[in-house]
Amino acid sequence: MRKIILVVFVGLLISLSTNAQNLQTVIKTEALKMARALSAMDFQAYSQFVYPTLLSDPQNKELIRKGIDSVEKYRKEFGVKVKSVLIGNPSAVITYKNVMQCAIPQTTTIEAFMGSITTENTLIALSKDGKTWYFVDALVYKQKESKSKLPELSPQLVIPDMKPPVIHTNESGKN
Repeated sequence: MRKIILVVFVGLLISLSTNAQNLQTVIKTEALKMARALSAMDFQAYSQFVYPTLLSDPQNKELIRKGIDSVEKYRKEFGVKVKSVLIGNPSAVITYKNVMQCAIPQTTTIEAFMGSITTENTLIALSKDGKTWYFVDALVYKQKESKSKLPELSPQLVIPDMKPPVIHTNESGKN
């Protein structure tokens, strides 16, 4: 009898571990799709990964539009381009108010003719079904207005402080 219970228990642990690994893989895969859209400056594709409550808010929609306009302006004027977006491994998934969520480290390097800047920040991944994942920059969440639009965010979710950006200047002004 003990052997049967032990076998069932071990099987359950393996099943839970496999499901957790699969979920981590899904989250990272979706984050990488979002990163590719950002790198390509494909804002139509990128907007599919913005959490719906933030996208439906007229104020946030306007901020996103202004942000895209600014990026386009700087891209053309200064040759700004996203050199790389690296996605780290997701933290453990927490379910709070029926929303699965975790934190994911992201490192972004942006280039321009005068040099590059590398930032390390945290994304918050959110999903109601475990298949469709949305991402919010933790800096956005820390703003009082945005925090009120994400009431389903768990207080147990650990969001590390953002590291200062690293700036590399080119001596010649060219990359």
